[in-house]
Amino acid sequence: MGRCDARRILVTGASSGIGEATARALAAEGAKVGLLARRGEVLETLADDLDGVAVAADVTDAQATRTAVDTAAERLGGLDGLVNAAGLVRPGRVATTDPSDWRTMLEVNVLGLLHATQAVIDHLRVAGRGDVVNVSSMSGRRLQTPEMGVYGATKAAVHTLSEGLRRELGPDRIRVSVIAPGLVDTPIFEGLADPVATRLRDAAPRAGLSAQEVAQAIVEVVAAPEHLMHVEVALLSLDQS
Repeated sequence: MGRCDARRILVTGASSGIGEATARALAAEGAKVGLLARRGEVLETLADDLDGVAVAADVTDAQATRTAVDTAAERLGGLDGLVNAAGLVRPGRVATTDPSDWRTMLEVNVLGLLHATQAVIDHLRVAGRGDVVNVSSMSGRRLQTPEMGVYGATKAAVHTLSEGLRRELGPDRIRVSVIAPGLVDTPIFEGLADPVATRLRDAAPRAGLSAQEVAQAIVEVVAAPEHLMHVEVALLSLDQS
């Protein structure tokens, strides 16, 4: 028997990186997984592998996200967990960055998380328990470089929002946890020409965590005894300077 048997958990950003690794790790522990991301074909392939449910949507679209969450709940027979793993980065200094990059990060990293969380709350209340696990970053607590300032601000918002949600949803027996990893070897920096993105992309395979290691931390949070809540889990590779 797996540690997450009978759990029905939706993962955003499930088409790659931490989201995909989390979906795989949860399924390996017996959970029924819903997979939400923009790339429908990729999701369908993963859903076939995991016997899961694929619901394609852009988390920046509130209505599309709500429809996807409701569809996943219907097909899974309910939901009692959400992992908000959708996120992106656009490095750059405030003085020189195109403000459209700020908007993109805010819409995905903050509003996208809020859209998915708001859409899932009623389903968790019906279940009588639940988990909301928000994937943040060490950058939300401890900024390493000014080029990551706006990204770090969006992740700091995840920490603060999670604290508010924890107080709001605690009476419903819904746990709210934050996972804050350091550098992780994922595709998040792919396609970005910024020198900081290039440096971090090159460093991640040798100095960062793997997506699977972060996923295992998320499994520990979800599989914890019902009375125990992980408020925040910060993890960092010893190889990261």
